[in-house]
Amino acid sequence: MRPVPSLCGVVTALLHVLASFAHGQRQEVGMSFTRHPQPLDAPLGDDVNFECNLNLAAERFSWRHRPLGSEKWSPVSHTPSNGGKISRHVVKFDDESKAGDYRCIAFYGTSGLASDPARLTLATLQKFVDKTDVVIHVAAGNTVPITCPAPYSAPEAIVQFYKDDNPVQNVNGKTMIIENVKVSDSGTYHCTASNYITNQIFNSNHKTMLNVHANSKFQAPYFVKQPQTEYKVLRDKNVTLECFGAGYPVPNVTWSRLGTPLPSNSIKSEMGLTIINAQPTDRGEYDCMWISNGVHIKSVIILKVMEAPKVIKLPKASTFSEGGELELSCTVTGEPQPKVEWLINGESLLPSDNLEIKGSRLFISEVEKRHAGIVQCVASNEYGSDSGYNLLRVNPKQHMGTTESRPDYGIPNSRHKHTRGGGRRRSKEGKRKGTAVLVPPNQPNVTRLSDVSVMVRWSVPENTGLPIQFFKVQYRELGQKMNGKQAKWMTANSEIPNHVRSFEVTDLQPDHTYRFRIAAVYSNNDNKPSPNSGRFHLNKDRGSESNKMPIPLLTNTEALGPQEVLLIWQNLDNAASIDGFYVYHRASTSAGDYIKTTVEGKNSFNITISHLHPDTTYEFKVQSFSVDAASEFSQILRQKTKKLPIEHNDHDNRNEHGGNLTLDSRVGPADDRNANMYAIIGGVLGGSTLLGGLIAVAVVYKRSKRKQSRESSQSEGKPITNGRVMNGGVTDSKINITSNPLAGLDTSEDIIQPKSGQQQSPMEMASFLNGQNNNSNNHNNSDTAGTDVNTSYTEPPLLQGSLPIEQPL
Repeated sequence: MRPVPSLCGVVTALLHVLASFAHGQRQEVGMSFTRHPQPLDAPLGDDVNFECNLNLAAERFSWRHRPLGSEKWSPVSHTPSNGGKISRHVVKFDDESKAGDYRCIAFYGTSGLASDPARLTLATLQKFVDKTDVVIHVAAGNTVPITCPAPYSAPEAIVQFYKDDNPVQNVNGKTMIIENVKVSDSGTYHCTASNYITNQIFNSNHKTMLNVHANSKFQAPYFVKQPQTEYKVLRDKNVTLECFGAGYPVPNVTWSRLGTPLPSNSIKSEMGLTIINAQPTDRGEYDCMWISNGVHIKSVIILKVMEAPKVIKLPKASTFSEGGELELSCTVTGEPQPKVEWLINGESLLPSDNLEIKGSRLFISEVEKRHAGIVQCVASNEYGSDSGYNLLRVNPKQHMGTTESRPDYGIPNSRHKHTRGGGRRRSKEGKRKGTAVLVPPNQPNVTRLSDVSVMVRWSVPENTGLPIQFFKVQYRELGQKMNGKQAKWMTANSEIPNHVRSFEVTDLQPDHTYRFRIAAVYSNNDNKPSPNSGRFHLNKDRGSESNKMPIPLLTNTEALGPQEVLLIWQNLDNAASIDGFYVYHRASTSAGDYIKTTVEGKNSFNITISHLHPDTTYEFKVQSFSVDAASEFSQILRQKTKKLPIEHNDHDNRNEHGGNLTLDSRVGPADDRNANMYAIIGGVLGGSTLLGGLIAVAVVYKRSKRKQSRESSQSEGKPITNGRVMNGGVTDSKINITSNPLAGLDTSEDIIQPKSGQQQSPMEMASFLNGQNNNSNNHNNSDTAGTDVNTSYTEPPLLQGSLPIEQPL
């Protein structure tokens, strides 16, 4: 019998439904592009540079290209895949086929986020196509336009006017206006068009001959230049509606708008009617009328205000079951109506037998695990692009494998015993009875915390094999040899829960070089290590920089529920070089160590601290930090968590199980900060009967965990260690580094050999859920800067390969 996983699956599914209900349309993805690739015009033979920037460092980047007229995006070859916050791609523009759209994709594990596309256009200037001369006869005193029929150019051509082959100065644009024209203005006019990138220049084929005369006879109004009947202007840009009439005596012009008065942002001039910062409300029909001695002429002009795309409703953060159906939608605006493209993890989706795209709606008839990650809705028209994105989670089917139990190969079966040894061993039984797939963690990233400690982070690829029970972090010092051999791997004694993806390694030596790796222990007690990290040299701090770091202003705390408190702070010095913030908390009733959580980004300003005890007062403080130093602490604020809202009234079960039922939901706060998770559960279930049923099933679950609960009660009040939380209790916080029994697993110096020195971690412990971390562990004993800083371990929802896939508890 396996009742516990069944219950956990039910509770997990329910909590995800509640999460979607509580979050509404809030974007759960914390990373974003601070700079998208920009459109460029270039001639053949140039090297074209595209660049994208992010607010959070990615593990790696990839670039895609879509040729002009194509619907398909293809990977760009020879693109470096190193991570960071900035990625650059150079296009050797030696062939016209390389024109088109380019975008970069930032990857966090297997989850990818795509930038807006940028178009590479071949810089060129075509020749004039004007076919006949233009002759203008006009009486003195009128206003006359001289127009240049400039050809297509990318970028837009620069026009120069000439009168009788002499350049005319101070003229901008393709129309030259001569106000109150005189007889002396008569002459022959022509123009040239030039492209400053290609250095091409062409002359107009034909000329404009202007003949100005002093008229003494009446001449009815007429159009000197036939008015353009339709104008298009981008929203917030200026536009001038041209309408040039002449006659004798000089006629007067009036402007009107069909159905409504002229816009308040319109100005009349000799050029025509200029509309400043055009808005959609300025669309419509405009009438231009010239009148002289009771005779009039009229022209109708249609104004269209175009808009760049905008995604005004994001795809909903959702959870679907593997093999089930998926339907997502987004709401977009723009003029003309934008075309919508859907992406998952940066890859464009194309219609197929089980995938359909209808406008801004996406349908998938059979959901697969590969669909988990970041889902994007991208809206595009000729004036730009915009995207909205969110998390897409997939609950996988259960895959039960049969394997014979294997020895531990150096990692203990017991959760509390640490053994020494080395080399791989096989069981006495010899051959395995079944085949087990062991998917190891990815290569870890390393970040300096202090002179003697580092933060190690990793992710796990999409895992269709055996589930991981826990992790072990290992390290080896380089350079020093014992008896001519490299130093052995050392293993941290702490077992890291399978949902945690980071760990602080302490008691290192400054100015020494190390490698790190992560060993995963699976459900059959077998294990497999990750690739080694790159060489990491732990630099020693040459002097205190803490006095240069601005002290954050902790402004507000708010209890969101029995286990969550929201913190809000301000950075009073935006010019300072800040990488992020350390947030500390501990129960006010204890004098124990603080638990620390890391929030990356100088523009971060809030975090939700979870895994707290109900009806308990906590104290909080914040530091800013950079690569080399941390600031002094902020003021300390206190906040009390809410009481448990669900009371267990069944007499028998209360006697047996202790009364209240607590669900560790891991669901972030709703937008309504006063909403209560448990009140929402009651509302969603729709009645006390179903809610009581859930409580009854949960009691069965709690009975199965009685032993663990007893252990938890014994640990009450102890600090959290490396993210391991057991029913509200904690394990021993001591981290012992011992000789590693896995020394024989990997004797190669480099499985993956990055450059010396470690680039910044893609997430720096930052959460994608409203900028918050799931705080876990480690602590600091000191209230002053410059002491050992221990960073808590979080569960970022995107940094872990296939993290958006929900596993049963």
